[in-house]
Amino acid sequence: MADLAGAVMAAIKPFGMTAAASGLVSGAKAASREPFHFAHWPQAWIDRYLEQQYLLVDPIPRWARNSGRAVSWRELFKILPERDPGREAIAAAAEFGFTEGFVVPMRSGDNSLGLVSFGGDRGPFAHDERALMTLIAVSAFTAADRIVHRGEVGQAAPILTAREIECIALMVRGHPDAQIGVLLGLSVRTVRFHLSNARTKFHVSSRTHLAALAVAQGYAHM
Repeated sequence: MADLAGAVMAAIKPFGMTAAASGLVSGAKAASREPFHFAHWPQAWIDRYLEQQYLLVDPIPRWARNSGRAVSWRELFKILPERDPGREAIAAAAEFGFTEGFVVPMRSGDNSLGLVSFGGDRGPFAHDERALMTLIAVSAFTAADRIVHRGEVGQAAPILTAREIECIALMVRGHPDAQIGVLLGLSVRTVRFHLSNARTKFHVSSRTHLAALAVAQGYAHM
């Protein structure tokens, strides 16, 4: 696991990210004393986080439990109510130099909800940076989950139809459903049908997660 954490840190460094964590936010392990696969954060911040019990109010795990969409910290903070207690955790993180980050909700092999979160000190992310960090997060969580279960977790790549692959490939490149339909000679309803089938086969609920797994497993290229 230490080698995996090191590889993740090296991968996110070019994006201005200096910290990373992968772990669970639901299920038995999430309630244990070790909910993380790994947490590469300054010890002073970890101590502060635990001492102040920020886990109870932190908006990042709350988001992961309620949404399957990858999101930047900046975007998440903007939608928090003015008096949300999570703002205290946000202010504390900024004291340690974490002003921006990226969180990707995940689901483990036993169906528990999890997340991968990166943090650093920088401005907003570009579209391509978001896509690449999503791929890193999906790969990191999947690898960590397999390590925890000693290789028992995981499944063969799903078998997709030619149309599903075509629709995914165009979606990954940023084409909306209507444009995909025009390019492939399909109705919007049919495009959505194929993408919905692909999400079911990949066992994911969001288009972002579908795109990340499709690229990671070689079905599409960015």
